[in-house]
Amino acid sequence: ADVKSTPFQPYDEVFGLQRFRECELIHGRWAMLATLGALTVESVTGVTWQDAGKVELIDGSSYFGQPLPFSITTLIWIEVLVIGFIEFQRNAELEPEKRLYPGGPFDPLNLASDPEKKATLQLAEIKHARLAMVAFLGFAVQAAATGKGPLNNWVTHLSDPLHTTILDTFGFFS
Repeated sequence: ADVKSTPFQPYDEVFGLQRFRECELIHGRWAMLATLGALTVESVTGVTWQDAGKVELIDGSSYFGQPLPFSITTLIWIEVLVIGFIEFQRNAELEPEKRLYPGGPFDPLNLASDPEKKATLQLAEIKHARLAMVAFLGFAVQAAATGKGPLNNWVTHLSDPLHTTILDTFGFFS
């Protein structure tokens, strides 16, 4: 028998780079929303992003101060079903480019009609997505190290920039 040795590359033929590109963009879009949401929640309510869920559990589900007629468990199920349906519809699309950039109602200003401008916008989106993923990783590290939110840490650092640094947080100068 003619047996050939081949290197182990599990993702080479199954996904290719297109799948990794798609995952990077989807995760980047979620990170952009999460970063904006974390900053908005802390600036508007004063509650840090890591404590926002605790408020819902203690005070009950509300929207702009008005109580919702269903529990947090019902909200979770609604979210799982709606997002699951949306993801199912997105993954049903066979053309990879349409999965990433569906157009239609997601491009109401018709910005992607010019191919040159579309390429520029796609590059800007992936750059912002990568920045947001790193930023949210920073938010998570700050929350684990200090227990405070990003805006609170920023204000604390600005009030005493020489003595409120990452080195002081981890006790290098104490």
